[in-house]
Amino acid sequence: MSGNTGGVLSYWNMKEFSPDAKPNSISEFPLYSDAHITGELNDEKGPYKFLNMISGTNGPGSINDAITLRMFWYIDDQSSYGVKTDTSKYHGGWVTDEIAALASLKLGIRVKAGAVTRSYDAYSDDEFGRPRSTREKKPEINIGIRGAVLPSVVKTVNISELGDLYSLHYLDEEQYIALVRASRMYQDALWIAESEPELAWLMLISSLETAANQWSSEQDTPVERLKASKPALAEMLFDSGGDVLVEKVANEIIHSLGATTKFIKFCLEFMPDEPEKRPPEWMRVKWTKTGYREILGKLYGYRSSALHGGTPFPAPLCSPPDSISKEEYPTEKGSLGLAAHTLGASWKAEDLPISMDTFHYFANGVLNKWWSSLLSSRS
Repeated sequence: MSGNTGGVLSYWNMKEFSPDAKPNSISEFPLYSDAHITGELNDEKGPYKFLNMISGTNGPGSINDAITLRMFWYIDDQSSYGVKTDTSKYHGGWVTDEIAALASLKLGIRVKAGAVTRSYDAYSDDEFGRPRSTREKKPEINIGIRGAVLPSVVKTVNISELGDLYSLHYLDEEQYIALVRASRMYQDALWIAESEPELAWLMLISSLETAANQWSSEQDTPVERLKASKPALAEMLFDSGGDVLVEKVANEIIHSLGATTKFIKFCLEFMPDEPEKRPPEWMRVKWTKTGYREILGKLYGYRSSALHGGTPFPAPLCSPPDSISKEEYPTEKGSLGLAAHTLGASWKAEDLPISMDTFHYFANGVLNKWWSSLLSSRS
């Protein structure tokens, strides 16, 4: 058994999994969603099984316990910690939150884990397991009268695709943690988009930034990035303390170096193909690297204004996407007019470059292509 099993337990549990080994315990948890679930993942290739609960009808805001996560536990969750602050593996959730977030990102739907409902362990000899009362309320989503801000996340998915999670034990722990953190922020964005869209924008962009930081760290060393982004500062540091001081400062400020450039470069590196079904030409964004470089620059500017100046994302970008008819797909742009005016503010159309729903499609595609690249780098 691995000695270091603290932090991301879902990772170490996959590391310890063997189809020939007997698990220490088995637990079942509900996964809530408003997506239509098809298929099932119930094989012997990994420690997590995803069982279709046949929840029936689905629709925006109609949340059901749609999937049962059956978790086979191979590690002993008895980690030891020193008397010091250590957040290197922290993401704010437990093992079920890690798995639910990864499932959410992989499928592009809302998924949230509930409390244990049944357990099979040493405390009970019942071959059918021990049922548990959760006493918890299922999560809720309130859709506004104008419709959903993210209508595309309520769709039909096949959960057999979650077998891709089994390969994640090939990553090193640092890569896995970055993937879980990006997935957790992506997951949170989907759950708050209908009630707090301004915050959802920040979470979507932060999920991409988290991934970009990990990707960038594997491309250049902190010192190389400091010299490229701030050559004058690197020279002053060298004159004052030599290479040691340059390296210390570079490691301290690594994530703030060239933040906008790093964000855009990462997104364009893993830019997804355009959607198969799109609205009429005049309602589309320019699905090219040049078009998205401009879009991403504007969005990152709004992100910085929101975080550092308290100016929220433009209200039109926080609304459901416009549609000219039920037969046509909603607009990909943030506004169809020449300008938008609301809440005492005005924005030209070019300053409202993309709807949140379309950006969600883009962000999900970028993160999933990055996920694939992590596995390719380890194969």
